[in-house]
Amino acid sequence: MSVMDSEREKFRTYMEKTGVMSALTQVFVDLYEEPDRPQDALNYITTALGAVVVEKYQMEMLEEKVKEMQETIEKLEKENASLKEKVAQAESQEASPAAEQSE
Repeated sequence: MSVMDSEREKFRTYMEKTGVMSALTQVFVDLYEEPDRPQDALNYITTALGAVVVEKYQMEMLEEKVKEMQETIEKLEKENASLKEKVAQAESQEASPAAEQSE
């Protein structure tokens, strides 16, 4: 295997790992399956790829938002448990003097 073949293989692997190959393949499949093929195929492809980029960006933003919300939920659950414990302690302290007075 020559140096050139090795470089091509590395590049192909890189393109697959980064999702470029699957994105291009999907765009070409969509174009092929389009019943009314557009006059400007290049514009169709760039628009479709632009949508993929926007979707990826939106997914990253949503994933970050989900992570933030999970952290907030965890914090609130801990705070809720702490408050429930304080309420239970306060109720038991209230009940104790009442029990002593009735004796």
